[in-house]
Amino acid sequence: MAGVTLKGVTKEYDNGFRAVDDLDLDIEDGEFLVMVGPSGCGKSTTLRMIAGLEEISEGELRIGERLVNDVHPKDRDIAMVFQNYALYPHMSVADNIGFALKLAKSPKDEIAKRVGDAARLLELTEQLDKKPAQLSGGQRQRVAMGRAIVRQPQVFLLDEPLSNLDAKLRVQMRAEITDLQRSVGVTTFYVTHDQIEAMTMADRVAVINAGILQQVAPPQTLFDEPDNLFVAAFIGSPSMNLMEAVVTESGGAYGLQLGSQSVELPASVMTSRPALRDHIGRTIVAGIRPKEFEDAAIVPGHPAGQRIRAKVENVEALGYERIVHFGLDAKQVIQEDAMDLKDDAEVLQHDGGSRIAGRFDPASTVRAGEDVEIAVTSEETHFFELETGLAIRN
Repeated sequence: MAGVTLKGVTKEYDNGFRAVDDLDLDIEDGEFLVMVGPSGCGKSTTLRMIAGLEEISEGELRIGERLVNDVHPKDRDIAMVFQNYALYPHMSVADNIGFALKLAKSPKDEIAKRVGDAARLLELTEQLDKKPAQLSGGQRQRVAMGRAIVRQPQVFLLDEPLSNLDAKLRVQMRAEITDLQRSVGVTTFYVTHDQIEAMTMADRVAVINAGILQQVAPPQTLFDEPDNLFVAAFIGSPSMNLMEAVVTESGGAYGLQLGSQSVELPASVMTSRPALRDHIGRTIVAGIRPKEFEDAAIVPGHPAGQRIRAKVENVEALGYERIVHFGLDAKQVIQEDAMDLKDDAEVLQHDGGSRIAGRFDPASTVRAGEDVEIAVTSEETHFFELETGLAIRN
C-alpha cells in the first residue's frame, strides 16, 4: 500500500480552461478520502489524473515515493471502480473478477484462490457462475469491487460508484464499501457529488469548487468549522442559512443585527472568536444552521433576547422533525456556482430578503401563513467576511 501526494497539480485544456488549479493534497497510506463538490468542479478530473487517464499540465503526482506523472496507467498499481460498473456481459462473475489476473498471466490456482477470497468477502460465492445481467445493481457493484480487490493494488479509485443505485440500496452500499475498505486497508480516493456519501464514509473529506480545493478535514470538522462560505453552504442539509448582519456592542453587551431584528450574542461567542471584535459595526455574513432555529412555544425559558418573529412560508413534516421555512428582511447571501476565493472579483450576490430554514421538533404546531416567535441558538452562529467569504475565527 501507499499514500498519494498531489503537489501543485493543474489540468489546463487547450482552450485555456483550468479544470483543476494548483491542487495540493495528501492522501495518507490506508486512508479513505472522499472528494466532494458540485458537477463540473474538477473532482473526476482529479481522479482521472491520479489514474493516468488525463495528462497533468503542471505539478507533481506521487504514489508512495514514486513520481508517476509520465507512468502508464497499467503501471501505476491502482484499481478503479466506475459509475457504470464496466463489467463484461458475456463473462461469468468469476471471470469478471479474475479478468485482470488472467491478463497478467497469473497461475490458474492463484486466480481461483483470489477470486474465491474476494467472493467470500463480498458475499458473492453463490453468484460466481452467473452473468452480470442476472445480478441486482448492488451485486454488480460488488463484482466491480471484487475485480479491484483481487489485483491487490496500492490505491483504489472510485468514481461516483453508487450514483446508478436507488436510494435504499445506496445506503446499504455505503456501509458495505466503508466496511470493505477498512477490512482490506487500501488507500482509497472516492469522488462524489453527494455530501451524505462524503460525510458518512470518509476519514477525511476534500471539498472542491471550480477546480480549487476549498478545505480538507474530517467530516465533523467540515460541519463545525467551515473555512469559507462555499463549504458552509455546501455541507449540511438543509443548507446553512447565510445572511448579511452587523455585530453590535453597547455597554459591554454584544448583539447581531439581522435586518430589522436583533439577537443577543453571549460573551462566550466573542471569547471563542476574538477576531470578531475587529468587525463590530461592520457588515459581515452570519451563518446559522437550521438546527439552531426552533419553535419558541416549545422551548420554555429560552432568553427573550435570542428570539425573533417571522411569518411561516412553508412546513415540511418529516415525522421525526419539521423543516419550517420562514422569511426575514435581512439580505440573503447566495453562493455563485463559479465562486473562486483566489480572485478579487465579488463572490457574493444579494437578494432582497432571506428565506430561512429551521429544524423544528415534530411537536411544533406552526402552520404556513402564521406569525410565530422563533428561538435562536446564537452561540453556534458562524461568521464570515463579506468581501472574501473567509471564516472569522481567531
